[in-house]
Amino acid sequence: MITTVDIGPFRVADVTYARAVEATVEMVVQGGRKRMYALHVGGLTHREDRRFVDEMRDAELVCADGGSVVLLGRLAGANSMERAPTTDLGWDVVRESSRRLARPVRVGLIGGPPGLAKRAADRLAAEASVEPVFTAHGYDQDWARTLDELRDAAPDLCFVGMGAPREMLWTREHLDRLPECPIVTCGGWFGFLAGEESRAPAPLRRSGLEWIARLAQDPMRLGPRYATGAWVTLVLAVKTARSRWRSD
Repeated sequence: MITTVDIGPFRVADVTYARAVEATVEMVVQGGRKRMYALHVGGLTHREDRRFVDEMRDAELVCADGGSVVLLGRLAGANSMERAPTTDLGWDVVRESSRRLARPVRVGLIGGPPGLAKRAADRLAAEASVEPVFTAHGYDQDWARTLDELRDAAPDLCFVGMGAPREMLWTREHLDRLPECPIVTCGGWFGFLAGEESRAPAPLRRSGLEWIARLAQDPMRLGPRYATGAWVTLVLAVKTARSRWRSD
């Protein structure tokens, strides 16, 4: 049984990174249409979006992706919470799923501009025991044919990389037509897989400060986002601390 803590309107699993991987792999092995989402500071900024919040609360597993979320989780009473960024977790999930299934895990990838999901799938196939069975970009105007083809491909696991909250809202809109397999949203992971973005040095990743390296790579795009995220984190930290103080 996975316990959760409330971070703003979201329920986030109080789990270590290893437990997040284990729980996601269990979804793959068991099969069935389940959702694993990662909450990061960008998601926190959309906490007023009722549809987004409802989808996050309906998901079977929501993990912390980012130091801000872990900080807020600890303030809310989490004991074990660690960062579980999809850029790391995705690799471990596909490798362990293949081991548990005793065959290459079948994956579908949807998201990004045309060609990106295919390049990401090629990297996974080259460096892990993975069988990509479907790829598609994230800008279709009519999803009917894409969803039919995805379902016919029968993946064991589907990654959706459209950025939050769009990837969660897309999943919610099309849930009944998605394959009977776990859906893992992964933000910009495809760009990292395809080599279009670089990971931060290991010390920054371990300390939860990976955002510094990302900001240095794309300050014009990410600067305003991170500034807003810092403010939201501060607001939620104050509210969380006050709530715990009153309950004590």
